[in-house]
Amino acid sequence: MWKKITDSGIVICATGLAIYTAVWLESIWRWLLFVVLMVAAIIALNDLIDQFIPHKREKKYGRQEETDRSIRELILLDENEKPVKAWDLAGKVSLLIGRDNPQEPVDVDLEECEYSALIDEQHAVLNYCMDAWYVEDLNSLNGIRVRKISDGLCYRVMKNRPCRLEPGDLLFIANTKLLIT
Repeated sequence: MWKKITDSGIVICATGLAIYTAVWLESIWRWLLFVVLMVAAIIALNDLIDQFIPHKREKKYGRQEETDRSIRELILLDENEKPVKAWDLAGKVSLLIGRDNPQEPVDVDLEECEYSALIDEQHAVLNYCMDAWYVEDLNSLNGIRVRKISDGLCYRVMKNRPCRLEPGDLLFIANTKLLIT
């Protein structure tokens, strides 16, 4: 809500100052100042409009409230991005992702997935630290990628470099998709 109010204020103030500059200011710099102020107003207006348009992933999986940014669940998706299985994260601080074996059990077992042959026994770990969840690659052969909800881009998680997760992010463990909600 505050972001909308702030963006609205920037649009109104920048537009007002730009008009004042163009009409009343008698300076050599007035047109440059006018252009700068109008660009600021347009950028703020674009951001304001973007806040009211639901994004593709929000339409598909629902929108998280801005006041509640906590991650509650990890959802395994099939090739059509339909939920197959879910793991509750409430009360947890760490989850090991991989393929279960008798000597070293994992919290998120992906043994039955279509691409389980590409998943290491201890492929990745989710850790809760400082009010946020992070994913870390445990030196897996096929790696981890994260498609961020914030920009829609896909990033490779570097070994020994945890990546912060947000609700709506999509994890790719080999070719297996896990949705963070």
